[in-house]
Amino acid sequence: MRPTPTLAAVVAAVAALACASTPKAASDRPLPGALDVQSEIPEIRNHPALRARLRATPHGFFRFINVAFTREVCRRFEGLKVLQPAVTLHGDCHVEQYAVTELGRGLTDFDDSAGGPAFVDLVRFGVSLQLAARQRGWPGAGEAAYEAFRRGYRRALQEPRTEAPEPAAARRIKSTFGEGRAASLARSEALMETLPEQEPEIDAARREMVLTQVARNAGMPESFFRLKKIGLLRVGIGSALSAKYLLRVEGPTEKDDDDVMIEAKEILDRAGLGCIQVTPGPSRIFTGEQRLAYQPFRFPGVLHVGGRTFWVHAWTDHYVELDIMKSLRTPEEPREVAYDVGVQLGRGHPKRVDEEGAILLRVEIVRTLPEDTIRKQIAALTEETLRAWGRFKAALPAGP
Repeated sequence: MRPTPTLAAVVAAVAALACASTPKAASDRPLPGALDVQSEIPEIRNHPALRARLRATPHGFFRFINVAFTREVCRRFEGLKVLQPAVTLHGDCHVEQYAVTELGRGLTDFDDSAGGPAFVDLVRFGVSLQLAARQRGWPGAGEAAYEAFRRGYRRALQEPRTEAPEPAAARRIKSTFGEGRAASLARSEALMETLPEQEPEIDAARREMVLTQVARNAGMPESFFRLKKIGLLRVGIGSALSAKYLLRVEGPTEKDDDDVMIEAKEILDRAGLGCIQVTPGPSRIFTGEQRLAYQPFRFPGVLHVGGRTFWVHAWTDHYVELDIMKSLRTPEEPREVAYDVGVQLGRGHPKRVDEEGAILLRVEIVRTLPEDTIRKQIAALTEETLRAWGRFKAALPAGP
């Protein structure tokens, strides 16, 4: 049994975990246009499907502005008198990032994982809950859901073995998982847009995948990753402008019904966001998934194609992300999902290889968590997001 850390050890560990920067003056006032999206930029003007999704709901718009939103959160919290230690952040927490698969449930999609203060995730998920409740027309449901989220988060910090009950929405989604492999593969392949014939690029992707995946999955034969088909993948909102591919590979045998679908998503630079600590390359994504996901995806790896870096993983046969309008039926259901996410982050934020370090980190998160400021900024940033969305819609030309 390990000895109890001394007071000196606790103080030293806390000092090491704390951010090194000196607090600046508090800055609650929004920067003009900090969350605005310019409707005339080519990426928006030439992407009608994305433009329509941004116009449709404030939550869709909110999903797209994660980088600007995170930068603004960091700015608003830079005046904290007691600085928070760095934790493993999801980096893009929102209601529709919650997914149900045959492997499990919880927040997924760790593209924006990084190190930083816990309030980054807590504020973003809190604003998402508020926008989702307004979209459904459920007065007060956003506040109630955030309280459940906060309760789950604190409980898991205090007892990391805490498990949340399965939300009713997750049970309903899971009950639809009845299709076989052939149908699942066909559904996934339907998402693939045909690539222009670029055999050298495809061949380079295939070779790199074989080398990387076999190295990361000891004992896998090269034939497992023989490329059968590759296509563009255009899903998501926040990642709509990043390059994504879907690949169908051979799998364990030459039979079509045991093929495996692999997603390859470009790794984007997330440096320069104020309070966020980003290491170059894919390691931050793999760390985030290992520490935060209840059930990480199979076959994680890296591809280098055309001077760009992609992180890859296998798709599950069944994967359904929560849909605010379709998945949530009553004002109580967001509370169940929010509590589940709170437990997931409370368990994952302080997770470390060193058990003693994780214990100290949990204590320090609780001690420094700026609850009042978090609630205040959730309310303020909800309104600022709605205003930015309104300005975006007003600037769009008439028509689709």
